[in-house]
Amino acid sequence: MNIRSRITVLFTLVVTAILFMVCISIYYFSGLNRERAFRQRLQNRALSTFSLLLKVEGIDSNLLQKIDQSTYISIQERSIVVYNDKNREEYVYTDQGVPPVKVDITQLNKARAFGDFYFTQAGKEILVTVQFFNKERYTVVAAAMDRDGKAYIAQLRLILLFSFFSGTMITFFIGLIFSGRIVLPIKRIINEVKLITSSNLSQRIKVNEPMNELDDLSATFNELLTRLQDSFETQGRFISNASHELSTPLTSISTQLEITLQKERNTDEYKAIIFSVYEDVRNLNVLTRSLLEIAKAGGTSKGIELSEIRIDELLLRLPSELKRTETNYVVAIDFETFPFSEKKLLVFGISDLLYIAIKNIVLNACKFASDHIAYVSLVFSEDHLFVVVKNKGSVISDEDKNLIFQPFYRGSSTAETKGFGLGLSLALRIIKLHKGNITMESSYSEGTIFSIQLPSISLFQSQR
Repeated sequence: MNIRSRITVLFTLVVTAILFMVCISIYYFSGLNRERAFRQRLQNRALSTFSLLLKVEGIDSNLLQKIDQSTYISIQERSIVVYNDKNREEYVYTDQGVPPVKVDITQLNKARAFGDFYFTQAGKEILVTVQFFNKERYTVVAAAMDRDGKAYIAQLRLILLFSFFSGTMITFFIGLIFSGRIVLPIKRIINEVKLITSSNLSQRIKVNEPMNELDDLSATFNELLTRLQDSFETQGRFISNASHELSTPLTSISTQLEITLQKERNTDEYKAIIFSVYEDVRNLNVLTRSLLEIAKAGGTSKGIELSEIRIDELLLRLPSELKRTETNYVVAIDFETFPFSEKKLLVFGISDLLYIAIKNIVLNACKFASDHIAYVSLVFSEDHLFVVVKNKGSVISDEDKNLIFQPFYRGSSTAETKGFGLGLSLALRIIKLHKGNITMESSYSEGTIFSIQLPSISLFQSQR
């Protein structure tokens, strides 16, 4: 069952239930009112007859019967009997052709003992009431049929049944229209989403103002599409650049080997060619390892075992590590703002990946510094720590600032320096994986400063 049908059925059921309760209530309370009003009229008739019979001088039974016969009231098949305390009939009146109501002595004694009571017999409503006159007790039995009242109730029943079923049908059709208007924006969203494909991710869903819940949903879809589009474009650029970077050393290797096999060469020539091929293979190995590390860092930390890492211990590994890479690379570490609590030095993460990220930033700082020196320091806040890497070298342009974290991107000032353009991209992915961020500032006066922000272990403990 689709949403429109469900809304229609639910709306119809709710309104039908309300109509049913209203109709039942009207019918029930109307019946009670009819019964109460008729019994009141029946009691008034009984009291009037008793008063005329015993309390008004000059009126005897014959005269009272003539009065009753000539009196028109809206109750039918009247019958009234007055008994004395010895159960003898003092007065009897019935409409023409109507037999008098007979009650047994038990019912008379019940009224005398417990007071007035009503009951129904052969479709007639009967009142038994006790009255006193001159210290004598009399029992009056009045009976009649309320044909007009019952006809009114029957007519009311028909009106309510018609209203109930017609109201249910009207509710159903209104529910169809109402549900159609509700699902119309949903259908519009579905139709617009169907137009979006992997080759047409720039298409967006229309968002109306002022926004409602469905417009919020459309806006959320648009945000998702924007992220998907960025991801697809990044993936496309990554694949294109990776294919190019991988094909370059492979082409160089195959070309050199092909040329080498064309003729005999001396030992020195073979050594030079083998060394050149070795350099290409080593570059290919570095590139492949970088691509694998980017793929590893491109996921999430779910399912990966995190451990406590002392950030200062990672930093202390950098000077010797980079010295082995290039003998003229120098890492100057400043721990002047060392915290009193060791907990501020701890972060949750994956030690090897985090070391690769920081190493890539520091390696870049050494590589592009005019003096090949990277200055590394630690800064602490309440819930975060910052690894600040600074060098003195060429300034990164505003255009390059927005692109240097893209895979394989190399700025105009780095064209002469060896590399693949993967270090910063890999570093950012790893830091993002650790719930951190990297910011960069570059100016002629201050040099280039990379700030790696990481949440300290105290932040995780406070959130537990």
